[in-house]
Amino acid sequence: MANKSKVIIAGFAIFSMLFGSGNVVFPLIVGKTFSDHYLISIVGWLLTAVIIPIFGYFGAFLFEGDHKKYLSPLGKNIGFLLMILLMAMAGPFGVMGRGVNVSFGGLHVVYPELSETLFNLTYCVLMTVIAWNPGKVVQIIGAIFTPLKFGGIATVTVGAMYFGMSFSKIPTTGTALFGAFYGSLKSGFQTMDLLASFIMGSAVYAYLKKSLPQDTNRISFLKLSAVSCLIGAIALSIAYAGLIVIGAQYSGELIGIPNESLFTKIAFISMGAGASLFVAIIIAVCCLATNIGLTSVFTDFVHVDILNKKYLSRNAVLLATGGITFVMSLLGFDQICKILGVILEAVYPALILFVILRIVYFFVKKMYN
Repeated sequence: MANKSKVIIAGFAIFSMLFGSGNVVFPLIVGKTFSDHYLISIVGWLLTAVIIPIFGYFGAFLFEGDHKKYLSPLGKNIGFLLMILLMAMAGPFGVMGRGVNVSFGGLHVVYPELSETLFNLTYCVLMTVIAWNPGKVVQIIGAIFTPLKFGGIATVTVGAMYFGMSFSKIPTTGTALFGAFYGSLKSGFQTMDLLASFIMGSAVYAYLKKSLPQDTNRISFLKLSAVSCLIGAIALSIAYAGLIVIGAQYSGELIGIPNESLFTKIAFISMGAGASLFVAIIIAVCCLATNIGLTSVFTDFVHVDILNKKYLSRNAVLLATGGITFVMSLLGFDQICKILGVILEAVYPALILFVILRIVYFFVKKMYN
C-alpha cells in the first residue's frame, strides 16, 4: 500500500510538472482553430503532447535519471551543450517565463487593473521560496498541487461543457480532416514537454528511488516507474481532451481574446465572474507547479554540472534563476513562444527520434545480455 501511494504521487507529479503554461493554452487554441474536427484534433494532440513526453520520462527512468547516461551516444561535449540548450529553453529563458505570463493573463481578465510587473515579481519570489528545499519539491507538487490542478481543471471543463452550446452548433472552419490532424499534431510540440521529461525525469526518479524500499530490484522499480508514467499519461489525456472540446464549443466567442486568457474567458462566458476567478487561480497553480519543478532542476544543473558546486552557492543560483524568469516574463507570452518556436522546429524532431532509439537500444541490449 505504501508503495502504491508513492507511485501514485510520482504519477501525479509527472502530470503536474508537464501540465503547465502552454498546456492550458495550446489545447484551447487547437479546439478553437479546428473546432469542427475536434475529435481527430484530440488524437493528433495526444500523440505529441502526451505519448512522446511520457516516453521521454520512461527513457529517463531507464537510464537512472542521469541525463549524462541518457545523452551519452552524442558524446560528452555535444550532450552537455544540448542539455544547456534544453535547460535554458525549458527553464527561465523560456517555459518558466511563459508560465508567469499565463498566470497573469488569467487573473488580468478578472482584475484588469492588476499590475503585470508587480504580479510577475511576486510570482517569481513565491516560486523561488517553494523551490528552496529541493528534497521536498516532488512530494509538494504530487501531493498538494496536483489535486488542486486536476480537480479545478476538471470541474471547470465539465461545467463549461454543460453550459456551453450544443455540439451540433460548433462552427465549421473549412479545414480538411488531415489538416486538422496535422495542425494539432504540430501544435503539441509547442508544449515542449519532451524537453521537460529530459530535465525533470531526474527529480521524479530520485523521489521514487528514495521512497520505495531499498530492496526493490531493478525490474520491479522499472515496472513501478512505468505505472507512474501511465498515471501521468491518463491524467494528461483527460485534461487535454476536455480543453480541446471546450475550445471547439466556444470557438465562435473567443475571437480576439488573447491566447493566455482563453480559459478564464470561457469560464466567464459559461459560468460567470465567480467561476472566472476560480479558473484564474487554478491556472496560476498549474503554472506554479511546473515552474517550481523547473526552477529546482535548472538550479541544480547550473550549480552542479556547470559550476561544479564552486563560485556560487545553490541558493545564489536559485535567486538568479528567479530573477532571470522575472526579466523574461516581461517579454510577454506571444514573444516568448515566437522565440522558442524557431528553436523547436530545428531541435524537436531529432529529439523524438533520439528518445525512441535510446529506449529501443536499452531493451535490445537487455535481450542479448
